Amino acid sequence: MDYLKILKRAFQISIRNKYLWIFGILAGGAGSGFSTSFSDSASYSEKWDKYFNQISFENFWFNYGNIILVILAFILILGFFWVILSFIAQGAILGTVEKIEKGQKHNFWIGFAFGWHKFWRVFGVGLAIFLIVLLSIIILILPIILFVIAKVYVLAIIYGILFFFVDLALWLYLGIVAPYIQRTAVLGDYGVWKAVCSSWKFFHKNWKEILVMYLLLMATGIVAGIAMILVVLIVGGLLTALGFALYLASQAVFWMYVAVFGFAFIVLMLILSGVIKTFNSSVLTLTYLELTKNS
Repeated sequence: MDYLKILKRAFQISIRNKYLWIFGILAGGAGSGFSTSFSDSASYSEKWDKYFNQISFENFWFNYGNIILVILAFILILGFFWVILSFIAQGAILGTVEKIEKGQKHNFWIGFAFGWHKFWRVFGVGLAIFLIVLLSIIILILPIILFVIAKVYVLAIIYGILFFFVDLALWLYLGIVAPYIQRTAVLGDYGVWKAVCSSWKFFHKNWKEILVMYLLLMATGIVAGIAMILVVLIVGGLLTALGFALYLASQAVFWMYVAVFGFAFIVLMLILSGVIKTFNSSVLTLTYLELTKNS
């Protein structure tokens, strides 16, 4: 398998098809950041003390309960839709990369429709892996609790150490093959459980190629991370120097500067995270397509 060709092709797909960045952000590449600043802390402290002294905490829930419930409901609804969009976006990236490789028509809406159609497959794979991990934890912890209750401490320690390493091996295996289970279910059109069961055969046959590609992805990520850190340090240093100069000249202009570049920084991080997610997903999809083509 030509590893460098796959990395190069994934990079080309990620750069040329910018609409995939949206799917990358929604699929879990999104990150967020915030900054805090303060001045005249003593003045703020006095204001907050005065404000809190005016609040009757005995009636706090009565006064603000409805507002809190509305905010929590909004957050839950937003989180629910975000999770749904995340599963759709994961399927959309897989389907779009496959269509690009096969020379088929592709765009944002075609990718979204594919992700929508494969929603339950993507969700089912995630749920299946979660249940396997949960079951392994129960099998590990429940007997230990029973041994401790029965005061058979030596057996509890032996069992705990033994099955911890068994579970650790299982978790490592699932972490490695989970992307290929997902691609088998979505692109190979397998049922979820059949995709999970066939993962061992797939891994056993292609374990060298899979591990080498993961190592190359890690190396690529390290190089990209170092490059990003250097860029952030250089650009960040220049922007900080400029911001300090503006602060000395005018605080109003300084805070406008902070707001504009703070927003720009968040947008830039979202875009970069979308590109990285798209690239990593494309590499794994191209690897899967190559391995299944040769099988």
